[in-house]
Amino acid sequence: MQTTNPRQRLLTLLSIPVFLFLVVPTAIVVPVALNDSRYITFPPEGISFAAVAGFFADKAWTSALTASLQSAAIAVVIGVILGATAAIGLHGRKFPGQQAVVGLILAPMIVPTVVLALAFYQFFISLGVLGSILPIGLAHAVIATPYVYLTTRASLAGLNPALVNSAQSLGAGWLSVFRHVYLPVILPGLVSGALFAFSVSIDETVMSLFMQSPSATTLPVKMFTDIQFNLTPKIAVSSALLVTVATLGLLFQVMFVLKRRSTARMLPLAVSAPN
Repeated sequence: MQTTNPRQRLLTLLSIPVFLFLVVPTAIVVPVALNDSRYITFPPEGISFAAVAGFFADKAWTSALTASLQSAAIAVVIGVILGATAAIGLHGRKFPGQQAVVGLILAPMIVPTVVLALAFYQFFISLGVLGSILPIGLAHAVIATPYVYLTTRASLAGLNPALVNSAQSLGAGWLSVFRHVYLPVILPGLVSGALFAFSVSIDETVMSLFMQSPSATTLPVKMFTDIQFNLTPKIAVSSALLVTVATLGLLFQVMFVLKRRSTARMLPLAVSAPN
């Protein structure tokens, strides 16, 4: 019979309050979103879906949700392309100034967001494109790219650069090398990076606040302004919606990783079966 290590038991007991501290405040938004009151109150006075129906019936909130999804889509696509390209380009290579290049890629994670927001505001207003979804998505892509780069670089850690050289020496073009050598290795990193990029973009408030307009107001900005002037359960509904999207993204990532692990375990059996 397997016994539990006392240290493991103590670690489990200590992790329970930490888990509750992290999860309970997030879970509170769900009953608040189903509150029967016209204002945010806890504990709820009653259970009703009126706030949920009002959220999706309110054009201002649905427009903010659409703007967030559109800007997140732009950030994910550009962030995945730039982050994966940078990780592949730097993989297995040594050259003077390489650390400076890596530092430049990771700089958006270090520079204060308000500084980046002000810089992007000045840049896009000089181009005359401020006030639309595109500049918001581009700004979000800059802060999302480092996450994709880190997850892709971690996936590339187990790839021998000699395999790439061998494929190229056999006449494989860059597209074939990427498809048959790089892509199978970096796919988990790309999926994780895309989820990180989506989470960072859809949660970003400061940059969106600097570059918002009546036709380009993201969901966090809408929540921020309504908290100041119109404290209704619709704010809790939008928070619960963001929590749901984040949870589904995490579950998708876990299922994807588990599926790849099960496939990897079955692969030797499938190869040896014909013998």
